[in-house]
Amino acid sequence: MAAQSVRPCVLLLCLAGVIACDGSLPAPASPPDATDLEHGGSALTSSAPYSVDDIAGGRLSAAPYELTDVVGTLLFGATDLSRGTELWKSDGTDSGTFMVKDIRPGPLGSEPHDLTVVDGTLFFIANDGEHGDELWRSNSKPSGTSLVIDLRPGPSSSGLRDLTAFGHFLYFVASDGVSGVELWRTDGTSGGTRLVKDLAPGGSGSYPSLLTRSGGRLYFFVDRTLWKSDGTAEGTVPVRELEAPAGFISRPLGLTDVAGKLYFFVQLDSNDDDIVQLTPASLSLWKSDGTANGTVRLANLGRPTLEGDPRPTSARGLLFFVSSTPEHGDELWRSDGTRDGTYRVSDIAPGAASSNPRELTAVGNLLCFSAWSPEYGDELWRSDGTPGGTVLVKDITPGPEGSALAFLRAQKGRLFFAARQPGKGHEPWMSTGLAATTSRIRDIAGGALSSSAHGFTFSGDRLFFTATHRDIGDELWAIGFSDDVVELPARLIFGSTLATREANTPRWNTDHARMVQDLRPGPLPPSTSSWTTRDGVLFFDADDGSVGAEPWLTDGTPEGTFLLKDLRPGPAGSEPSQFFVLGSHIFFFADDGVAGRELWRTDGAREGTVLVKDIHPGPESSASFGLPVVMGGIAYFTANDGLHGEELWRTDGTTDGTFLVKDVRPGPSDGLRGNLLVAGDRLFFAGFFADEGWELGVSDGTPEGTRLVKDLVPGPGGSFPRGLTALGTRVVFSAGDLEHGNEPFVSDGTEAGTLLLSDIQPGEGSSVPDAFTVVGGRVYFAASDPVNGREPWLTDGTPGGTSLLLDVRPGPEGSYPGWFGAVGNTALFSADDGVHGQEPWRSDGTPESTALLRDLRPGPAHSEPRWMTDIGGLALLHADDGEHGSELWRTDGTWAGTQLRQELAPGRLGALPYFFTRAGPHVFFLADDGAHGIEWWVLDVPTSG
Repeated sequence: MAAQSVRPCVLLLCLAGVIACDGSLPAPASPPDATDLEHGGSALTSSAPYSVDDIAGGRLSAAPYELTDVVGTLLFGATDLSRGTELWKSDGTDSGTFMVKDIRPGPLGSEPHDLTVVDGTLFFIANDGEHGDELWRSNSKPSGTSLVIDLRPGPSSSGLRDLTAFGHFLYFVASDGVSGVELWRTDGTSGGTRLVKDLAPGGSGSYPSLLTRSGGRLYFFVDRTLWKSDGTAEGTVPVRELEAPAGFISRPLGLTDVAGKLYFFVQLDSNDDDIVQLTPASLSLWKSDGTANGTVRLANLGRPTLEGDPRPTSARGLLFFVSSTPEHGDELWRSDGTRDGTYRVSDIAPGAASSNPRELTAVGNLLCFSAWSPEYGDELWRSDGTPGGTVLVKDITPGPEGSALAFLRAQKGRLFFAARQPGKGHEPWMSTGLAATTSRIRDIAGGALSSSAHGFTFSGDRLFFTATHRDIGDELWAIGFSDDVVELPARLIFGSTLATREANTPRWNTDHARMVQDLRPGPLPPSTSSWTTRDGVLFFDADDGSVGAEPWLTDGTPEGTFLLKDLRPGPAGSEPSQFFVLGSHIFFFADDGVAGRELWRTDGAREGTVLVKDIHPGPESSASFGLPVVMGGIAYFTANDGLHGEELWRTDGTTDGTFLVKDVRPGPSDGLRGNLLVAGDRLFFAGFFADEGWELGVSDGTPEGTRLVKDLVPGPGGSFPRGLTALGTRVVFSAGDLEHGNEPFVSDGTEAGTLLLSDIQPGEGSSVPDAFTVVGGRVYFAASDPVNGREPWLTDGTPGGTSLLLDVRPGPEGSYPGWFGAVGNTALFSADDGVHGQEPWRSDGTPESTALLRDLRPGPAHSEPRWMTDIGGLALLHADDGEHGSELWRTDGTWAGTQLRQELAPGRLGALPYFFTRAGPHVFFLADDGAHGIEWWVLDVPTSG
């Protein structure tokens, strides 16, 4: 029976447009406005973009990926709610879009990837739950979708990678469990799948890499030896081994074919940690004709400073790549295979700055790419391989801000990509390399939201791509292409106009969490590491992919999310961190490329974002990575001015009011290393004192009032206090003395008031107390004793009030409590009682009130609740109930009030929301919906909590 689409009633957003495509688009008489494609200014397509099928359903995302044309049919991977991630197909219509085959029945999905076409057959890697990750094939029909071979029999995976079409065969690297990791090939049948050659006999394998077709042969590297193959064992032979100077390791990379010529790079790395400076050139360009004598070094180069990848790309019969020199930074280079023909093409960012050319893409007879310049920011450029022919295509966002291009892809002589403009997010654009033909296709998301269109792929008579719309999530979109210009009416399949629908549909459901903005399009790791809030606004660091990590702010709306200031102009980024609030300003540390990593402040405006003080004069940095604290209207932090080591500093936000409090450890060695805490009107810290070593210190903000509290370990040994936690005007911390090992202590800032709370692990052993969390005037923490194992403990700051909360898992094994949090005066934590797995628990501070909150994943499996954070009457957390992956949950501290709050990623993917941060009426958090990578999300909180 043929597979059916998940949702038979699907909205087709057939918007108005006038377009055609003939492969050689002439330039209009005058350059169109950036929105001309949307208003009939250029004939490109026969219809405007429309949503093909809402696969996941609702606002969840199917996140179609690896869009691949197979003889006029589009195949791709996508996720639905009931069957996980599987192989799908589409002809651009609702009825023609459906799952090809449910390879792994159930919600887990087979996760197909590495889609590769050979002679009209699609090959890919998938896991059916029985055979591990193995090679599959498909002709886009259920009956023609099958396992090619279980290369490593049983549930283990053969580790397939580097699927490469060569001739009428598919080549790949894998291990059958006998020969190790070697080169294989297949004709699509089990009998026609064989080892090409056992290059390293035995069970380990040779680990071939960088498979590349060139001149009728398949080339690859084994360690530092270049090999070539005609597909037979006899025809698989070494070409040349690359020598490395003594003390160095050579690492080949970037094997690239350019019109039958083979190029590659060799990077030299030291194999001796004592060798700091590389004497030979660290990167060199080579070429090969397939013979030992014809494999030669062309040029010594500078390694790209920003990403380290030379990004080799073939265009116009030339090799384009990125390299650097001390005088010119990362710029575009080229080679025609001769030494004289290998040189820097253009200095787009003049001087030592880097233009960071990225996403190099051959479009017809040109190379198109994104690059940064001080005049235009990050914009679209083209090159014909000459300095005069390397020019800006179009300043999409006029001025130095840049349009942060992403997802460049050439299809049928045109370049498709995503770019942003003022007031608009990343939307799909098209270009033929001319300003006049560079225009936005459609504002799909609307307003400042981003559709983050990507994966542009022609199949049949349509251009397909993946894009995000607020109503349907990240789904498959298409534009119909033809030679005839046909204008379609602005309508929806259900008969209502788009305007009517948008008027009747809210931008978002205020009861649901929503992504703030897709700042860096694509499923990338998080770029945020530090943040703070003030007056309902979140200040944070982020990297949008064009100007590096810089300070941003958001009020929770796309329109209110913007780059605060490009402190270090160019793609390197100032990498701001340690955001904190002092008075009416936000402070942070950043490196502008001139003064090093120093203290900055902002009032939330670009003009009001300024350097406070260059504490370590010159390009050296003063900042450490400890979090500053505020006491009595003064901020305290640790810094190194180049004379005193890392010590205690203070600031009132002015240059003159920023100065060293005290050189706790006289001389250039460090006296403090972050770990500052305010308790009452005193500042506690762990400091190195000349005669006592690392011990607890206290300060009132003056040199005279900055002193040792108590020498817990007499002499210079030190007790190494850590985990400082304020309990009213006192501090609870862990430390080790000569008699008791590492145990919980308390201090009121005096020697007499600093004492051991409990010798939980009697004698010199340590209970290793940690995760100190204040709830309801008491401190909860985890500790280990020989009778109960690692369990939750509680203290009111006195020895008599320090006790085991509950032996959650009776016996010495321990429940290993963690992720302590709160909802009101009720403590929350995760623990494993040996019956229910790692689940959420609650306590009011007595053994009787300490109980399992709810078994979110029934049985002995773990829901692994984390980030339990009080947002005012409720706590948010993430947990995995076994059906939805790790998703957003809420609790009021009761069984009935502990519920799944929202599913952000479809199926078993799990969005892993974390870092819940209250800011006025909003809660901000980071999450990955499976389509956009880890981005900021926001949840509106009712005033009642």
